[in-house]
Amino acid sequence: MNKDLITKNGYEKIVEEFKGLLKEKSFWVKEKEIAAQLGDRSENAEYIAAKEQIRNCDKRLRFLDKIINNSEVIDISKIPHTKVNFGSHVVIEDLDTDELKTFIIVGTFEVNINENKISNKSPFGRALLGKSLNQEFEFEINGEFNEYKIISIKEYNFE
Repeated sequence: MNKDLITKNGYEKIVEEFKGLLKEKSFWVKEKEIAAQLGDRSENAEYIAAKEQIRNCDKRLRFLDKIINNSEVIDISKIPHTKVNFGSHVVIEDLDTDELKTFIIVGTFEVNINENKISNKSPFGRALLGKSLNQEFEFEINGEFNEYKIISIKEYNFE
């Protein structure tokens, strides 16, 4: 099975969330035990809410556990960024509009469109990988071709 790539920073955030959820789950388990002592569980809103919170924690913990156990952590400082690579901060120019756009190539579970972090597995992420400085390329979106030029490539600083 191929492992998903994840940056060291992204992995640490996932592990931190996992640990936080374990603490949150133990809180809800205690709340459920307290609520269970209040009587009839079928009409006990506190008990039902605590059970629901535990279920939500368990679901997210399973998801995070899969990421933690099925990811390959990449230290992007050990990767050359002379070409677009995993962990690269890339500035491109849309040759039709002269607009500059910035992207950071990250793993699937680190994607955040508000921070311009795109997946190395996304169509545009795959199109960017391996491109060199000043290289021009075409990318098709919904049957429309757009032309771009790589303006700068550098290692992304996650701090």
